[in-house]
Parts: sequence; structure tokens; C-alpha cells
Amino acid sequence: MLPESDTGIYVASGVFAILVFGFALAVAIAWTVLDLATGTVLTLTAGFLLFMVVYFIAMAVYRGIERQERPR
Repeated sequence: MLPESDTGIYVASGVFAILVFGFALAVAIAWTVLDLATGTVLTLTAGFLLFMVVYFIAMAVYRGIERQERPR
């Protein structure tokens, strides 16, 4: 079941990116020889969450512009 609107696709892409980040972080922590300190993990997570906040704000702005451009 794929989303039919642009907004639905953006939300699905954002959720997918969050899932991939979580999986990659779990793999990096559990199964690699990387020395990941708590501060490193928190910094990576904070940066990613900041990116996602900007992503969803841009999506909200896009929706607002799309609403204004619709014919009435």
C-alpha cells in the first residue's frame, strides 16, 4: 500500500530513513569493532534528529505552499 500524495511519500521516506539509521546504528554498536563512545553515539543521533526535524519542517512548508496554490 503506497501513499498516493506527495506528502505521504515524504512521510514514508522520512520514516524509512529513521529505520535505516536505527538499524545502521545498532549494527555499528553491536557487530563492528568500532570504538563508539556514548558521546559519539549521542552526537550522531542528535545530528540525524536535527536533519529529520528540518526535513519534516520543509515538508510542512511544502504542504502550506501546496494548499495556497490549489484552485478554489
